[in-house]
Amino acid sequence: MLTICICMQEGWVLLSADYSQIEIRLMAHFSGDPSLISLLSKPAGDVFRMLAAQWTGLSESAITEQQREHTKRLVYGLLYGMGVNTLSEHLQCPLTDAQQMLDQFKATFPAVAVWLNQAVQSCRQNGYVTFSCMCYAL
Repeated sequence: MLTICICMQEGWVLLSADYSQIEIRLMAHFSGDPSLISLLSKPAGDVFRMLAAQWTGLSESAITEQQREHTKRLVYGLLYGMGVNTLSEHLQCPLTDAQQMLDQFKATFPAVAVWLNQAVQSCRQNGYVTFSCMCYAL
């Protein structure tokens, strides 16, 4: 049974893509955080291991799988509005540890913290969030 059919105009192309960690890359772009942009500009490596190393001050090789996973949950939690209580539950750690991780991450990537705060304030004031990006025709 056919449930969806997309017919393209002649000469047009439909492109579907799955880009690794697109949310983090958009966060870097919209926040303009130079440290995060620099980190994501590296050609190879595990993004979450690199992030964990940056905000903990450890070398990438010293990052454990648990630290990597905690960083992943922290970053996506920040992006999707997870508070410290929920982060603590997801990481199965004390509330004070979760708050310390959030504070340390925000101190490492301060432009991200500013951008997130501005987005929340704008949403509370306007009832919605806007963003702009450059779109290019192929």
